[in-house]
Amino acid sequence: MRLRTLIRCSGSAAAIMLAAAPAWAQEGGTPAPEAQQTPAAEGDEIVISGYRQSLESQQNIRRNSTQIVDAIVAEDIGKLPDITVSDTAARIPGVQVERGGGEAGRVLVRGLPDFVTTYNGREIFTAETRSVALQDFPSGAIGAIEVYKTSTANLVEPGLAGLINVRSRRPFDFADFHVAGSAWMTYTYQARDYNPNANIMVSDRWDVGGGEIGALLGLSYTSMHYRDSTRSNTDFVAGGGPGGTQFPDIQRVTYDEGDRERPSVNGAIQWRPSPGLEFYVEGLYQGFRNKLSSREMEAALWGGSGFSNAVTVPDRPDLLESATVTNPRRVQGYQGGTYNTTDTYQFAVGGSFETGGLKITADVARTDSTFTGSTASVDYAFAGPQTIVFDTNADSGDGGAVFSIPGFDASNPANYVYRGFYEEAQQAKGKDWQARVDVTYETEMPWVKAFEAGIRYTDRDARREFGNRYFDREGDRRPFSAVPLTYELFDAGFRGADPQPGIVTWLSPTYDSIRANLAQLREFNQPGLTGAPPADPQQTWEANEKHFAAYAQLRYEIPLGGEASIDGTIGLRYARSDLDLSGTRLLLPAGDAPGVQTPTAVERKFEAWLPNINARIRFTPQIQARLAFTETQTRPNFIDLRASATLDRPNTNGCLSETPIPDGCYRTGNGGNPFLNPLTSRNYDAALEYYFSRNGFVSVSVFHRDMEGFIEGNTFTGTLPDGTPLRLGSPINAGKGRIRGFEIQGSTFLDFIGLPQFGLQGNVTNLDARSDFSYDDAQLNGSPLIRTVNRELLFVSDWSLNAAAFYEANGLYARLAYNWRSAFPLTYQRRGDHLYTEEADPVKRLDLSVSYDVMPAVTVFGDWTNILGDPFSSTLTRTNTVGNALPAAGAFTATYPRVVRYEESTLTVGIRFRL
Repeated sequence: MRLRTLIRCSGSAAAIMLAAAPAWAQEGGTPAPEAQQTPAAEGDEIVISGYRQSLESQQNIRRNSTQIVDAIVAEDIGKLPDITVSDTAARIPGVQVERGGGEAGRVLVRGLPDFVTTYNGREIFTAETRSVALQDFPSGAIGAIEVYKTSTANLVEPGLAGLINVRSRRPFDFADFHVAGSAWMTYTYQARDYNPNANIMVSDRWDVGGGEIGALLGLSYTSMHYRDSTRSNTDFVAGGGPGGTQFPDIQRVTYDEGDRERPSVNGAIQWRPSPGLEFYVEGLYQGFRNKLSSREMEAALWGGSGFSNAVTVPDRPDLLESATVTNPRRVQGYQGGTYNTTDTYQFAVGGSFETGGLKITADVARTDSTFTGSTASVDYAFAGPQTIVFDTNADSGDGGAVFSIPGFDASNPANYVYRGFYEEAQQAKGKDWQARVDVTYETEMPWVKAFEAGIRYTDRDARREFGNRYFDREGDRRPFSAVPLTYELFDAGFRGADPQPGIVTWLSPTYDSIRANLAQLREFNQPGLTGAPPADPQQTWEANEKHFAAYAQLRYEIPLGGEASIDGTIGLRYARSDLDLSGTRLLLPAGDAPGVQTPTAVERKFEAWLPNINARIRFTPQIQARLAFTETQTRPNFIDLRASATLDRPNTNGCLSETPIPDGCYRTGNGGNPFLNPLTSRNYDAALEYYFSRNGFVSVSVFHRDMEGFIEGNTFTGTLPDGTPLRLGSPINAGKGRIRGFEIQGSTFLDFIGLPQFGLQGNVTNLDARSDFSYDDAQLNGSPLIRTVNRELLFVSDWSLNAAAFYEANGLYARLAYNWRSAFPLTYQRRGDHLYTEEADPVKRLDLSVSYDVMPAVTVFGDWTNILGDPFSSTLTRTNTVGNALPAAGAFTATYPRVVRYEESTLTVGIRFRL
């Protein structure tokens, strides 16, 4: 077989040859046309000068757009709520956030993480990636967040979930001089620390000759000391328990603690020499600094002299739940000291010309982003054997893994030996030039409102260098205290956890002493060694992408009689990408001979025609429907396309003549896949909306995505030119898939029951997201057998819900927000005759925001996040298979808790002012 079948699905043959052979969301920088052309006084934006007005404007931006789009917009400078844009995004219907490290991190639109982010309509990215984290934008510098759930031809190509545009302030947004700012202190509950934060923005405009000029400057600084604490079972279920029982035979206590800082600067100058003519210059700087002090203690539960007090899982005598193990393999762990920095700059110049019904806009921008990462990890082991009492699923509280080490003195340096030193250094860079021109012509034709056209060009460079090394020194049996570092019993985490781990703190090097003594650590491990690890050619790659897009679109409106009408857009976008990918291939020959490194270069081209049809049908002023058809493509990430690979040494024991070929005989390798194709999707959307009051509406939306080429890491089998069987780990394109679901949302103040100060807002989303994935499952007559599995997409919940209750009266505003999502898959791994899956348990969060206007220009505010303090948890399942086939009915299954993570909660108190 069948290799041809897999090739057709994933382009894997080309990847094998790589290993074997030498060889503003709209282009015009503004919101959607309908939102753009309606004056702000008519309520096309969510105005944060009062939540009643906010809800009224929220429903008007939906009502007046032919797209399905939601937005939140600050009317006054510095009045967008929350600290970061990712926090504010959670206020938009259909948007959820995942929290970690004390902040809103990953953002989901309609339960999906696959969306594109733009800044003032331009692509923006961090280093070598295609994306930027919304939490890198401070809310004080932002004028709007626009979430496009359906696409039009004039939008930058969106992802499966749509597009989020972050729109900054410009000086002409304000009539005269403005100063606004905020200062606040955040207390992190798990880290027990206070963190200062502040932002300020100044804007003014002046008459110059016959025109006017304006300038704006914004500064922001945010910081946080956070600590997330985790108890876990390992991701492997092994035998060897008492009576032949099976169980996860390693438990861990892990801390992810860090000090994070984000400095940011944005500025803009606008010049309007005459009516209809305008020019601007604007810039953005985003910085990121993270001192990550990660540490772990790992208790092996295997290799001991015996078990006692063994208890099996109820109704499963073959699965061990808890026991005491004597003298298992020694306990080990590490203390890490990572320092990561990112500096991202974007500068742009542009302008617009408008006369009669013609408007021309243009923009040229330069983006330059660099990420630098340095990790140093000091490893330890216990000096002597121990007795460990463990429970794989504690009966109390949140359950999960918990272990204790009776009689162990965690503060005694003599109880530890030095095990080794790991170090890595990496740098990633991204740069681009991007330019666009857009033309809109308003017509006087009866049904055609406007013609729109535009072109866009981007020249993008991406590069990543990575090197690492490890010194294994456990055999030296040197005491931990001999390493030239400072040691301490660090502050314990797991605040409020139930149950508490049996050991929550231990003797460990300090973060500062690791970072300050890197030279001494290198000398200690290898005399004469200096400098960070050099770049590894197999983990270093470059990419250049030249992307061209052009579109044409018309906006139409057709009266249907009475108050009814239909309007919308019909458009077509052409997109082409030319890529030059380069890297290094390493082939390790048999025996001990050094590997052969060969430079590799690959050229690719992506091309697509992307149509869209959007229609809004107005039945009455209160009731309208929407229909949309669009086609989208999502280009692969550069790291997945990397043209670097490693081919391990071949097996030379003569096993190639055996039938079937043993697993250990396959030559193995790993690398990128420069032959990936974009994910393509045909998208169908429909919505029905009812506006029953000025600030009350409900809507129901249904959507369907037919997609092909979802990208995910996999291992596939092929044959090298010399006949050697190969198993290569690489990203591949999956087969066909689909996403379908519905979304219900609504909001209102409670005027109709006599409670005008109170209001409610909520939405619920249901998703069914699946795709075909091909797996190398077995051999048939000595050839690989490729099986196709239709399964759920990772990280996608079937159900997600946001609900908020709010109060506003006499200057006091309070908002209590609850969000929940159902269980979702995290991993799907084939390991020989075993299938391992990990699923996140349902997640729920409760957050509170309160503010009070002390005077018209001064507001005090407070926020409390993660009020419930419920930990994130997941479940591991191992299912036995036969001959690597799919699980059979009645197959052996073992299920255990995997992770229980106590995440940071924050309390914030601050003041906002404006002049």
